[in-house]
Amino acid sequence: MNILDMFSKEACSLDGGGSIGWSWTEYFEKKKEMGDSRVLVDMIGQPVKGSIPISNESHPKRICFVLYCHPSGSSGVLQKHLSPQFPHYIFVNLLGGIGAYPSK
Repeated sequence: MNILDMFSKEACSLDGGGSIGWSWTEYFEKKKEMGDSRVLVDMIGQPVKGSIPISNESHPKRICFVLYCHPSGSSGVLQKHLSPQFPHYIFVNLLGGIGAYPSK
């Protein structure tokens, strides 16, 4: 399975609701708690500090992938597709996407 075929970087899906989601504030709080057991995933080619581009790269089990896109629609859809297929990983949708990223 190619993860890059599961969403479009240019389109934000209206089917994103109902996913497990964190705000950016929650992400930064949980980042302190989780350390290296979480990975911030850039799905749209707009990296922020500490993010990695989406890829098919393998990761250790029990890692938490935090996905962001534009307003979080596509990342929510992808999170819902991946969660049942990879139950040994945790997938979280960043609510508001890159548009809600706190510029500092």
